[in-house]
Amino acid sequence: MPVRQLDNEDGFTMVMTVIGLSLMAALVLVAVTAVNGDSKLTAHDLMQKQAYEAAKAGIDDYAYHLHANNSYWITCNEVDDKAVNLMNADPSEATGRSAVPGVTGAEYAIELLPATTSKYSQCDPGSPTESMLESLDPLKGTFRIRSTGYDQGVERTIVATFKPASFLDYVYFTQRETSDPRTYGTESLIAEAEKQCSKTIADGRYNTEIAYHKWCDAISFVTGDFINGPMHTNDAFVICGSPTLGASAADPIEVSGPPEGWFSTKNVPHSGSSCTGYDTNFKGTLTANSAVLTPPPTNSELQTIAEEKFRFKGQVRICLSEESMTVMTYLTSNSCGSPTEVQYSGTIPSNGVVYDESGECQGAYSPFDLSYALTEPPSECGNVYVEGDYTGKLTIAAANDIVITGNICLEDCSNEPPMEGEGVLGLVANNFVRIYHPVELRHPQTCEWKQDKYGHWYQECEEITTEWECTGSNASGALNGVTIDAAILAIAHSFIVDNYDCGEKLGTLTVNGAIAQKYRGAVGTGGGGYGGTGYLKSYNYDSRLKYIEPPSFIAPEKTAWVIGRETLE
Repeated sequence: MPVRQLDNEDGFTMVMTVIGLSLMAALVLVAVTAVNGDSKLTAHDLMQKQAYEAAKAGIDDYAYHLHANNSYWITCNEVDDKAVNLMNADPSEATGRSAVPGVTGAEYAIELLPATTSKYSQCDPGSPTESMLESLDPLKGTFRIRSTGYDQGVERTIVATFKPASFLDYVYFTQRETSDPRTYGTESLIAEAEKQCSKTIADGRYNTEIAYHKWCDAISFVTGDFINGPMHTNDAFVICGSPTLGASAADPIEVSGPPEGWFSTKNVPHSGSSCTGYDTNFKGTLTANSAVLTPPPTNSELQTIAEEKFRFKGQVRICLSEESMTVMTYLTSNSCGSPTEVQYSGTIPSNGVVYDESGECQGAYSPFDLSYALTEPPSECGNVYVEGDYTGKLTIAAANDIVITGNICLEDCSNEPPMEGEGVLGLVANNFVRIYHPVELRHPQTCEWKQDKYGHWYQECEEITTEWECTGSNASGALNGVTIDAAILAIAHSFIVDNYDCGEKLGTLTVNGAIAQKYRGAVGTGGGGYGGTGYLKSYNYDSRLKYIEPPSFIAPEKTAWVIGRETLE
Protein backbone atom coordinates (compact mmCIF):
# COMPACT_ATOMS: atom_id res chain seq x y z
CA MET A 1 0.00 0.00 0.00
CA PRO A 2 1.54 3.23 -1.00
CA VAL A 3 2.53 5.54 1.80
CA ARG A 4 0.69 8.86 1.71
CA GLN A 5 3.02 11.79 2.34
CA LEU A 6 1.88 14.79 4.43
CA ASP A 7 1.65 18.20 2.67
CA ASN A 8 4.61 20.53 3.28
CA GLU A 9 3.37 23.40 5.60
CA ASP A 10 6.51 25.56 5.64
CA GLY A 11 4.91 28.33 3.49
CA PHE A 12 1.76 28.47 5.60
CA THR A 13 3.78 28.81 8.81
CA MET A 14 5.76 31.68 7.36
CA VAL A 15 2.60 33.50 6.30
CA MET A 16 1.11 33.18 9.77
CA THR A 17 4.34 34.37 11.33
CA VAL A 18 4.38 37.47 9.12
CA ILE A 19 0.74 38.21 9.93
CA GLY A 20 1.41 37.79 13.63
CA LEU A 21 4.41 40.08 13.54
CA SER A 22 2.40 42.65 11.60
CA LEU A 23 -0.36 42.58 14.19
CA MET A 24 2.15 42.95 16.99
CA ALA A 25 3.80 45.84 15.18
CA ALA A 26 0.43 47.49 14.67
CA LEU A 27 -0.42 47.08 18.35
CA VAL A 28 2.94 48.46 19.38
CA LEU A 29 2.42 51.41 17.02
CA VAL A 30 -1.03 52.06 18.48
CA ALA A 31 0.36 51.81 21.98
CA VAL A 32 3.26 54.15 21.21
CA THR A 33 0.91 56.60 19.50
CA ALA A 34 -1.43 56.48 22.50
CA VAL A 35 1.44 56.99 24.92
CA ASN A 36 2.77 59.88 22.87
CA GLY A 37 -0.72 61.38 22.71
CA ASP A 38 -1.17 60.96 26.46
CA SER A 39 2.26 62.44 27.04
CA LYS A 40 1.34 65.46 24.94
CA LEU A 41 -1.99 65.79 26.77
CA THR A 42 -0.28 65.40 30.13
CA ALA A 43 2.37 67.95 29.23
CA HIS A 44 -0.28 70.40 27.97
CA ASP A 45 -2.36 69.85 31.09
CA LEU A 46 0.70 70.51 33.23
CA MET A 47 1.43 73.72 31.34
CA GLN A 48 -2.19 74.82 31.78
CA LYS A 49 -1.96 74.21 35.50
CA GLN A 50 1.32 76.07 35.71
CA ALA A 51 -0.12 78.96 33.71
CA TYR A 52 -3.08 79.04 36.09
CA GLU A 53 -0.77 79.05 39.12
CA ALA A 54 1.22 81.84 37.49
CA ALA A 55 -1.99 83.87 37.12
CA LYS A 56 -2.77 83.17 40.78
CA ALA A 57 0.72 84.35 41.70
CA GLY A 58 -0.06 87.66 39.99
CA ILE A 59 -3.26 88.08 42.03
CA ASP A 60 -1.41 87.19 45.24
CA ASP A 61 1.41 89.61 44.44
CA TYR A 62 -1.02 92.48 43.89
CA ALA A 63 -2.95 91.55 47.06
CA TYR A 64 0.33 91.59 49.01
CA HIS A 65 1.11 95.14 47.89
CA LEU A 66 -2.47 96.22 48.60
CA HIS A 67 -2.29 94.71 52.10
CA ALA A 68 0.93 96.62 52.79
CA ASN A 69 -0.65 99.86 51.52
CA ASN A 70 -4.42 99.98 51.16
CA SER A 71 -4.05 103.07 48.93
CA TYR A 72 -1.89 101.13 46.48
CA TRP A 73 -4.75 100.85 43.98
CA ILE A 74 -5.04 104.62 43.46
CA THR A 75 -1.52 104.79 42.01
CA CYS A 76 -2.64 102.81 38.93
CA ASN A 77 0.54 101.80 37.10
CA GLU A 78 2.62 104.68 38.45
CA VAL A 79 4.40 102.77 41.23
CA ASP A 80 8.03 102.69 42.26
CA ASP A 81 8.06 99.00 43.18
CA LYS A 82 8.73 97.07 39.98
CA ALA A 83 8.22 93.66 41.60
CA VAL A 84 4.75 93.71 40.10
CA ASN A 85 4.26 95.04 36.59
CA LEU A 86 1.00 96.96 36.36
CA MET A 87 -0.37 98.04 33.01
CA ASN A 88 -3.42 99.46 31.37
CA ALA A 89 -2.62 97.69 28.10
CA ASP A 90 -3.74 94.33 26.78
CA PRO A 91 -1.66 91.80 28.79
CA SER A 92 -0.92 89.79 25.64
CA GLU A 93 1.07 92.80 24.41
CA ALA A 94 2.91 93.22 27.67
CA THR A 95 6.68 93.29 27.58
CA GLY A 96 7.19 93.72 31.31
CA ARG A 97 6.02 90.39 32.63
CA SER A 98 7.02 89.20 36.10
CA ALA A 99 8.65 85.82 36.67
CA VAL A 100 6.99 83.44 39.10
CA PRO A 101 9.50 82.71 41.87
CA GLY A 102 10.68 79.10 41.88
CA VAL A 103 9.00 78.11 38.59
CA THR A 104 11.30 78.23 35.54
CA GLY A 105 9.73 79.93 32.55
CA ALA A 106 6.39 80.78 34.22
CA GLU A 107 5.40 84.46 34.14
CA TYR A 108 2.40 86.70 34.82
CA ALA A 109 1.16 90.11 33.76
CA ILE A 110 -1.44 92.24 35.53
CA GLU A 111 -4.00 94.48 33.89
CA LEU A 112 -5.99 97.09 35.82
CA LEU A 113 -9.59 97.03 34.60
CA PRO A 114 -11.65 100.23 34.47
CA ALA A 115 -15.07 100.27 36.10
CA THR A 116 -17.84 98.87 33.89
CA THR A 117 -19.77 102.15 34.16
CA SER A 118 -16.71 104.38 33.79
CA LYS A 119 -16.10 106.76 30.89
CA TYR A 120 -12.42 105.94 31.25
CA SER A 121 -10.78 103.21 29.20
CA GLN A 122 -8.10 102.57 31.78
CA CYS A 123 -7.09 103.34 35.35
CA ASP A 124 -6.41 107.08 35.64
CA PRO A 125 -4.12 108.15 38.55
CA GLY A 126 -5.71 111.59 38.33
CA SER A 127 -9.20 110.14 38.87
CA PRO A 128 -8.74 106.69 40.43
CA THR A 129 -12.18 106.56 42.06
CA GLU A 130 -14.08 107.46 38.91
CA SER A 131 -11.96 105.27 36.67
CA MET A 132 -11.65 102.16 38.86
CA LEU A 133 -14.41 101.86 41.48
CA GLU A 134 -17.79 100.42 40.51
CA SER A 135 -20.60 102.89 41.26
CA LEU A 136 -23.67 100.63 41.12
CA ASP A 137 -24.95 97.83 43.37
CA PRO A 138 -24.30 95.00 43.97
CA LEU A 139 -20.61 95.65 43.19
CA LYS A 140 -20.55 99.26 44.38
CA GLY A 141 -17.16 100.26 45.80
CA THR A 142 -15.24 97.34 44.28
CA PHE A 143 -12.52 97.25 41.63
CA ARG A 144 -11.09 94.55 39.37
CA ILE A 145 -7.73 93.39 38.10
CA ARG A 146 -6.91 90.77 35.48
CA SER A 147 -3.87 88.51 35.88
CA THR A 148 -2.67 86.42 32.93
CA GLY A 149 -0.28 83.54 33.56
CA TYR A 150 2.09 82.15 30.93
CA ASP A 151 3.91 78.83 30.72
CA GLN A 152 5.58 77.55 27.51
CA GLY A 153 3.11 79.26 25.22
CA VAL A 154 0.00 78.39 27.30
CA GLU A 155 -2.03 81.23 28.87
CA ARG A 156 -4.63 81.25 31.67
CA THR A 157 -6.42 84.37 32.90
CA ILE A 158 -8.07 85.18 36.25
CA VAL A 159 -10.14 88.28 37.05
CA ALA A 160 -10.15 89.19 40.76
CA THR A 161 -12.65 91.60 42.32
CA PHE A 162 -11.38 93.47 45.39
CA LYS A 163 -13.89 94.79 47.92
CA PRO A 164 -13.56 96.79 51.13
CA ALA A 165 -13.22 94.50 54.13
CA SER A 166 -16.39 94.20 56.22
CA PHE A 167 -17.35 92.63 59.51
CA LEU A 168 -19.93 90.80 57.41
CA ASP A 169 -17.12 88.85 55.73
CA TYR A 170 -16.77 86.67 58.85
CA VAL A 171 -18.96 84.44 60.94
CA TYR A 172 -16.68 85.25 63.87
CA PHE A 173 -14.70 88.46 64.47
CA THR A 174 -12.99 89.72 67.63
CA GLN A 175 -10.63 92.51 68.45
CA ARG A 176 -9.40 90.71 71.58
CA GLU A 177 -9.46 86.97 72.33
CA THR A 178 -10.07 87.39 76.06
CA SER A 179 -12.95 88.07 78.43
CA ASP A 180 -14.66 91.44 78.56
CA PRO A 181 -13.37 93.56 81.48
CA ARG A 182 -16.95 93.81 82.79
CA THR A 183 -16.81 90.09 83.63
CA TYR A 184 -14.11 90.60 86.27
CA GLY A 185 -16.66 91.52 88.93
CA THR A 186 -15.26 94.14 91.28
CA GLU A 187 -14.69 97.76 90.32
CA SER A 188 -10.95 97.51 91.05
CA LEU A 189 -10.54 94.44 88.85
CA ILE A 190 -12.63 95.95 86.06
CA ALA A 191 -10.50 99.11 86.03
CA GLU A 192 -7.28 97.09 85.89
CA ALA A 193 -8.68 94.73 83.23
CA GLU A 194 -9.65 97.66 81.00
CA LYS A 195 -5.97 98.69 80.97
CA GLN A 196 -4.19 95.34 80.78
CA CYS A 197 -6.68 93.00 79.08
CA SER A 198 -7.32 95.43 76.24
CA LYS A 199 -3.82 94.57 74.94
CA THR A 200 -3.17 91.84 72.41
CA ILE A 201 -1.08 88.80 73.31
CA ALA A 202 1.76 90.22 71.20
CA ASP A 203 1.56 93.51 73.11
CA GLY A 204 2.00 91.76 76.45
CA ARG A 205 -1.50 91.02 77.72
CA TYR A 206 -0.20 88.19 79.88
CA ASN A 207 3.04 89.85 81.00
CA THR A 208 1.54 91.75 83.92
CA GLU A 209 -1.01 90.71 86.54
CA ILE A 210 -4.00 92.84 87.40
CA ALA A 211 -5.36 93.58 90.87
CA TYR A 212 -5.63 90.92 93.57
CA HIS A 213 -3.11 88.54 91.94
CA LYS A 214 -5.30 87.77 88.92
CA TRP A 215 -4.29 87.49 85.28
CA CYS A 216 -6.28 88.26 82.14
CA ASP A 217 -8.39 85.27 81.03
CA ALA A 218 -6.98 82.98 78.35
CA ILE A 219 -9.99 81.66 76.39
CA SER A 220 -9.34 78.68 74.13
CA PHE A 221 -11.02 77.09 71.16
CA VAL A 222 -11.27 73.42 72.15
CA THR A 223 -11.95 70.04 70.58
CA GLY A 224 -15.66 69.94 69.73
CA ASP A 225 -15.90 73.64 68.81
CA PHE A 226 -17.22 74.11 65.26
CA ILE A 227 -16.98 77.56 63.69
CA ASN A 228 -18.47 77.03 60.25
CA GLY A 229 -17.25 79.91 58.17
CA PRO A 230 -14.54 82.57 57.73
CA MET A 231 -12.94 84.03 60.86
CA HIS A 232 -10.82 87.03 61.82
CA THR A 233 -9.20 88.28 65.00
CA ASN A 234 -7.04 91.36 65.54
CA ASP A 235 -5.39 89.29 68.26
CA ALA A 236 -4.24 85.63 68.12
CA PHE A 237 -6.21 82.43 68.77
CA VAL A 238 -5.53 80.16 71.74
CA ILE A 239 -6.03 76.47 70.97
CA CYS A 240 -6.62 73.47 73.26
CA GLY A 241 -6.96 70.17 71.42
CA SER A 242 -8.23 70.19 67.82
CA PRO A 243 -11.16 72.57 67.22
CA THR A 244 -12.68 72.86 63.75
CA LEU A 245 -12.12 76.37 62.39
CA GLY A 246 -13.66 77.12 59.00
CA ALA A 247 -15.94 74.95 56.90
CA SER A 248 -13.55 74.51 53.94
CA ALA A 249 -10.25 75.71 52.51
CA ALA A 250 -12.19 78.57 50.88
CA ASP A 251 -12.81 80.08 54.34
CA PRO A 252 -10.08 82.51 55.41
CA ILE A 253 -8.91 82.18 59.03
CA GLU A 254 -7.26 85.59 59.42
CA VAL A 255 -5.11 86.49 62.40
CA SER A 256 -3.42 89.85 62.92
CA GLY A 257 -0.99 88.24 65.37
CA PRO A 258 2.46 86.66 64.95
CA PRO A 259 3.52 84.31 62.12
CA GLU A 260 2.05 81.19 63.72
CA GLY A 261 -1.28 82.94 64.30
CA TRP A 262 -2.18 80.89 67.36
CA PHE A 263 -0.84 79.60 70.69
CA SER A 264 -1.31 76.34 72.56
CA THR A 265 -3.14 77.05 75.80
CA LYS A 266 -0.20 75.68 77.79
CA ASN A 267 2.11 78.24 76.17
CA VAL A 268 0.02 81.22 77.25
CA PRO A 269 1.58 82.61 80.46
CA HIS A 270 -0.57 82.02 83.55
CA SER A 271 -3.30 80.23 81.61
CA GLY A 272 -3.45 77.59 84.35
CA SER A 273 -3.67 74.86 81.71
CA SER A 274 -1.26 72.27 80.30
CA CYS A 275 -3.42 71.64 77.23
CA THR A 276 -1.65 71.37 73.86
CA GLY A 277 -3.25 72.76 70.73
CA TYR A 278 -3.21 71.30 67.23
CA ASP A 279 -4.18 72.71 63.85
CA THR A 280 -5.10 69.33 62.36
CA ASN A 281 -8.80 70.27 62.15
CA PHE A 282 -8.33 73.75 60.72
CA LYS A 283 -10.41 73.42 57.57
CA GLY A 284 -10.04 77.09 56.67
CA THR A 285 -6.87 78.67 55.29
CA LEU A 286 -4.88 80.27 58.10
CA THR A 287 -3.24 83.63 57.34
CA ALA A 288 -1.18 85.41 59.98
CA ASN A 289 -0.25 89.12 60.06
CA SER A 290 -3.61 90.04 58.49
CA ALA A 291 -4.85 93.61 58.39
CA VAL A 292 -6.39 95.00 61.59
CA LEU A 293 -10.11 95.82 61.30
CA THR A 294 -11.51 98.33 63.80
CA PRO A 295 -15.06 99.69 64.08
CA PRO A 296 -15.71 103.37 64.69
CA PRO A 297 -16.00 104.29 68.39
CA THR A 298 -19.82 104.49 68.28
CA ASN A 299 -22.81 103.67 66.08
CA SER A 300 -23.97 107.30 66.14
CA GLU A 301 -23.95 107.47 62.34
CA LEU A 302 -27.01 105.20 62.42
CA GLN A 303 -28.75 107.66 64.74
CA THR A 304 -28.37 110.28 62.02
CA ILE A 305 -29.57 107.92 59.28
CA ALA A 306 -32.72 106.81 61.14
CA GLU A 307 -35.85 108.82 60.34
CA GLU A 308 -37.24 110.82 63.25
CA LYS A 309 -40.26 108.56 63.86
CA PHE A 310 -37.93 105.56 64.02
CA ARG A 311 -35.71 107.12 66.68
CA PHE A 312 -36.83 105.96 70.11
CA LYS A 313 -35.46 106.68 73.58
CA GLY A 314 -34.88 104.67 76.71
CA GLN A 315 -35.89 101.06 77.23
CA VAL A 316 -38.10 99.63 74.46
CA ARG A 317 -39.24 96.28 73.16
CA ILE A 318 -39.33 95.54 69.40
CA CYS A 319 -41.45 92.64 68.17
CA LEU A 320 -40.73 91.65 64.56
CA SER A 321 -43.28 90.10 62.22
CA GLU A 322 -42.35 89.64 58.55
CA GLU A 323 -42.00 93.20 57.15
CA SER A 324 -43.70 94.84 60.15
CA MET A 325 -42.77 95.61 63.73
CA THR A 326 -44.31 96.76 66.99
CA VAL A 327 -42.35 99.01 69.34
CA MET A 328 -43.50 99.37 72.94
CA THR A 329 -42.25 100.57 76.27
CA TYR A 330 -40.70 97.69 78.15
CA LEU A 331 -42.63 97.54 81.44
CA THR A 332 -44.58 94.54 82.70
CA SER A 333 -44.14 91.93 79.99
CA ASN A 334 -41.16 89.76 79.13
CA SER A 335 -42.53 88.67 75.76
CA CYS A 336 -44.28 89.97 72.66
CA GLY A 337 -47.52 88.19 73.57
CA SER A 338 -49.22 91.13 75.28
CA PRO A 339 -48.37 94.55 73.81
CA THR A 340 -48.43 97.46 76.26
CA GLU A 341 -47.79 101.17 75.75
CA VAL A 342 -47.26 100.82 72.00
CA GLN A 343 -45.10 103.58 70.51
CA TYR A 344 -45.23 102.34 66.92
CA SER A 345 -46.91 99.57 64.98
CA GLY A 346 -46.54 99.20 61.23
CA THR A 347 -44.09 98.41 58.46
CA ILE A 348 -40.36 98.64 59.01
CA PRO A 349 -38.74 101.94 57.89
CA SER A 350 -38.15 102.42 54.18
CA ASN A 351 -34.43 103.04 54.73
CA GLY A 352 -34.29 100.03 57.07
CA VAL A 353 -32.75 101.73 60.15
CA VAL A 354 -34.15 101.91 63.71
CA TYR A 355 -32.19 103.66 66.47
CA ASP A 356 -32.76 103.71 70.22
CA GLU A 357 -31.25 106.75 71.90
CA SER A 358 -30.10 106.81 75.51
CA GLY A 359 -30.65 109.04 78.46
CA GLU A 360 -28.68 108.61 81.66
CA CYS A 361 -27.75 105.00 82.42
CA GLN A 362 -27.67 104.07 86.09
CA GLY A 363 -24.70 101.83 86.83
CA ALA A 364 -22.58 99.68 84.54
CA TYR A 365 -23.84 96.35 83.25
CA SER A 366 -22.58 93.13 84.81
CA PRO A 367 -23.59 89.67 83.54
CA PHE A 368 -23.58 88.25 87.08
CA ASP A 369 -26.61 87.99 89.40
CA LEU A 370 -28.60 90.09 86.97
CA SER A 371 -32.33 90.52 87.56
CA TYR A 372 -34.96 92.04 85.28
CA ALA A 373 -37.12 94.57 87.09
CA LEU A 374 -40.19 94.51 84.85
CA THR A 375 -42.46 96.49 87.13
CA GLU A 376 -40.14 99.42 87.75
CA PRO A 377 -40.36 102.62 85.68
CA PRO A 378 -38.66 102.22 82.31
CA SER A 379 -34.93 102.84 82.26
CA GLU A 380 -33.54 105.87 80.48
CA CYS A 381 -30.78 103.60 79.18
CA GLY A 382 -30.98 102.99 75.43
CA ASN A 383 -31.70 99.25 75.61
CA VAL A 384 -33.66 97.39 72.93
CA TYR A 385 -35.34 94.05 73.76
CA VAL A 386 -36.05 92.20 70.52
CA GLU A 387 -37.49 88.93 69.16
CA GLY A 388 -39.68 87.66 66.28
CA ASP A 389 -39.45 86.67 62.64
CA TYR A 390 -38.74 88.91 59.66
CA THR A 391 -38.68 88.95 55.87
CA GLY A 392 -37.55 92.53 55.24
CA LYS A 393 -34.21 94.33 55.45
CA LEU A 394 -33.63 96.00 58.82
CA THR A 395 -30.86 97.24 61.11
CA ILE A 396 -31.66 97.81 64.79
CA ALA A 397 -29.10 99.93 66.65
CA ALA A 398 -28.93 100.82 70.35
CA ALA A 399 -26.98 103.52 72.14
CA ASN A 400 -26.44 101.02 74.96
CA ASP A 401 -27.39 97.29 74.75
CA ILE A 402 -29.53 94.98 72.63
CA VAL A 403 -31.18 92.13 74.57
CA ILE A 404 -32.50 89.10 72.66
CA THR A 405 -35.59 87.72 74.40
CA GLY A 406 -36.58 84.96 71.97
CA ASN A 407 -35.87 83.41 68.59
CA ILE A 408 -35.07 85.88 65.81
CA CYS A 409 -35.58 84.08 62.52
CA LEU A 410 -35.64 84.78 58.81
CA GLU A 411 -39.22 83.79 57.89
CA ASP A 412 -39.26 81.04 60.54
CA CYS A 413 -36.75 78.97 62.45
CA SER A 414 -37.06 76.03 60.07
CA ASN A 415 -35.23 78.10 57.44
CA GLU A 416 -31.84 76.60 58.22
CA PRO A 417 -28.60 77.32 56.33
CA PRO A 418 -28.07 77.84 53.53
CA MET A 419 -30.31 80.84 54.11
CA GLU A 420 -32.65 81.92 51.32
CA GLY A 421 -34.65 85.01 50.47
CA GLU A 422 -33.86 88.72 50.55
CA GLY A 423 -34.56 89.38 54.24
CA VAL A 424 -31.56 90.36 56.35
CA LEU A 425 -31.20 91.76 59.89
CA GLY A 426 -28.42 93.70 61.62
CA LEU A 427 -28.14 94.16 65.42
CA VAL A 428 -25.63 96.91 66.31
CA ALA A 429 -25.06 97.91 69.95
CA ASN A 430 -22.56 100.42 71.26
CA ASN A 431 -21.95 98.13 74.23
CA PHE A 432 -23.38 94.59 74.57
CA VAL A 433 -25.60 92.31 72.54
CA ARG A 434 -27.07 90.02 75.21
CA ILE A 435 -29.17 86.87 75.48
CA TYR A 436 -32.01 87.22 78.01
CA HIS A 437 -31.47 84.70 80.82
CA PRO A 438 -33.38 85.09 84.09
CA VAL A 439 -32.25 82.92 87.01
CA GLU A 440 -33.48 82.27 90.54
CA LEU A 441 -31.64 84.60 92.90
CA ARG A 442 -31.56 84.91 96.66
CA HIS A 443 -30.04 87.26 99.14
CA PRO A 444 -26.87 85.80 100.63
CA GLN A 445 -27.00 85.11 104.35
CA THR A 446 -24.65 85.29 107.27
CA CYS A 447 -25.28 82.53 109.82
CA GLU A 448 -23.98 81.71 113.23
CA TRP A 449 -24.60 78.91 115.72
CA LYS A 450 -26.18 79.79 119.11
CA GLN A 451 -27.32 77.93 122.24
CA ASP A 452 -30.71 78.32 123.86
CA LYS A 453 -31.20 78.34 127.62
CA TYR A 454 -31.52 74.56 127.61
CA GLY A 455 -28.14 74.12 125.93
CA HIS A 456 -29.56 73.21 122.51
CA TRP A 457 -27.65 74.50 119.50
CA TYR A 458 -29.43 76.24 116.68
CA GLN A 459 -28.43 78.28 113.62
CA GLU A 460 -29.51 81.88 113.22
CA CYS A 461 -29.21 83.49 109.78
CA GLU A 462 -29.59 87.03 108.57
CA GLU A 463 -30.00 88.10 104.93
CA ILE A 464 -27.58 90.56 103.38
CA THR A 465 -30.04 92.59 101.34
CA THR A 466 -27.55 94.62 99.32
CA GLU A 467 -26.44 91.68 97.13
CA TRP A 468 -27.86 88.69 95.30
CA GLU A 469 -26.48 85.23 94.60
CA CYS A 470 -27.43 82.39 92.25
CA THR A 471 -29.46 79.43 93.50
CA GLY A 472 -28.35 77.32 90.54
CA SER A 473 -31.78 77.32 88.84
CA ASN A 474 -33.08 79.03 85.72
CA ALA A 475 -36.14 81.22 86.22
CA SER A 476 -39.35 81.32 84.20
CA GLY A 477 -38.74 82.74 80.74
CA ALA A 478 -35.23 81.32 80.26
CA LEU A 479 -34.68 80.33 76.64
CA ASN A 480 -34.04 76.61 76.23
CA GLY A 481 -32.26 76.66 72.91
CA VAL A 482 -32.36 79.83 70.87
CA THR A 483 -31.84 80.65 67.17
CA ILE A 484 -30.65 84.02 65.88
CA ASP A 485 -30.56 84.76 62.16
CA ALA A 486 -28.70 88.07 62.14
CA ALA A 487 -25.46 89.97 61.72
CA ILE A 488 -24.39 91.01 65.23
CA LEU A 489 -21.97 93.80 66.16
CA ALA A 490 -21.06 94.75 69.75
CA ILE A 491 -18.76 97.73 69.21
CA ALA A 492 -17.19 98.33 72.64
CA HIS A 493 -17.96 95.06 74.42
CA SER A 494 -19.32 91.55 73.75
CA PHE A 495 -22.00 89.22 72.48
CA ILE A 496 -22.83 87.52 75.79
CA VAL A 497 -25.41 85.54 77.78
CA ASP A 498 -26.74 87.20 80.94
CA ASN A 499 -26.00 85.14 84.06
CA TYR A 500 -23.99 82.73 81.86
CA ASP A 501 -22.41 81.10 84.92
CA CYS A 502 -25.70 80.46 86.75
CA GLY A 503 -28.59 77.99 86.28
CA GLU A 504 -28.90 74.72 84.39
CA LYS A 505 -27.75 74.06 80.84
CA LEU A 506 -29.91 75.62 78.13
CA GLY A 507 -29.19 73.56 75.00
CA THR A 508 -27.64 75.16 71.91
CA LEU A 509 -27.25 78.78 70.92
CA THR A 510 -27.47 78.83 67.11
CA VAL A 511 -26.39 81.90 65.19
CA ASN A 512 -26.85 81.92 61.42
CA GLY A 513 -25.16 85.07 60.23
CA ALA A 514 -22.12 86.90 61.58
CA ILE A 515 -20.78 87.83 65.03
CA ALA A 516 -18.42 90.78 65.56
CA GLN A 517 -17.36 91.92 69.02
CA LYS A 518 -14.51 93.66 70.79
CA TYR A 519 -14.05 91.02 73.49
CA ARG A 520 -14.98 87.37 73.31
CA GLY A 521 -18.25 86.97 75.21
CA ALA A 522 -19.12 83.92 77.33
CA VAL A 523 -22.33 82.02 76.58
CA GLY A 524 -21.96 79.29 79.23
CA THR A 525 -19.52 77.21 81.24
CA GLY A 526 -18.51 73.57 81.22
CA GLY A 527 -18.32 72.95 77.46
CA GLY A 528 -19.98 69.76 76.20
CA GLY A 529 -19.44 67.64 79.29
CA TYR A 530 -21.60 67.04 82.34
CA GLY A 531 -22.46 69.94 84.58
CA GLY A 532 -21.90 73.48 83.43
CA THR A 533 -24.32 76.27 82.59
CA GLY A 534 -25.65 78.16 79.61
CA TYR A 535 -25.35 77.14 75.96
CA LEU A 536 -23.29 75.11 73.57
CA LYS A 537 -22.37 77.05 70.39
CA SER A 538 -23.38 76.50 66.78
CA TYR A 539 -22.19 79.47 64.72
CA ASN A 540 -22.85 79.28 60.97
CA TYR A 541 -21.92 81.83 58.34
CA ASP A 542 -24.74 83.20 56.19
CA SER A 543 -23.02 83.35 52.80
CA ARG A 544 -25.69 85.78 51.53
CA LEU A 545 -23.88 88.45 53.57
CA LYS A 546 -21.24 88.52 50.84
CA TYR A 547 -23.71 90.33 48.61
CA ILE A 548 -26.72 91.31 50.78
CA GLU A 549 -25.99 93.63 53.71
CA PRO A 550 -28.27 94.87 56.50
CA PRO A 551 -29.11 98.53 55.79
CA SER A 552 -26.23 100.93 56.60
CA PHE A 553 -24.39 98.26 58.61
CA ILE A 554 -21.30 99.69 60.35
CA ALA A 555 -18.06 99.32 58.35
CA PRO A 556 -14.49 99.15 59.72
CA GLU A 557 -12.91 102.52 60.41
CA LYS A 558 -9.69 101.70 58.57
CA THR A 559 -10.68 99.90 55.41
CA ALA A 560 -8.56 97.03 54.15
CA TRP A 561 -9.17 95.29 50.84
CA VAL A 562 -10.07 91.64 50.42
CA ILE A 563 -10.71 89.47 47.38
CA GLY A 564 -14.45 89.15 47.00
CA ARG A 565 -14.48 86.98 43.87
CA GLU A 566 -12.13 85.27 41.43
CA THR A 567 -13.29 84.29 37.93
CA LEU A 568 -11.36 82.13 35.47
CA GLU A 569 -11.61 83.47 31.92
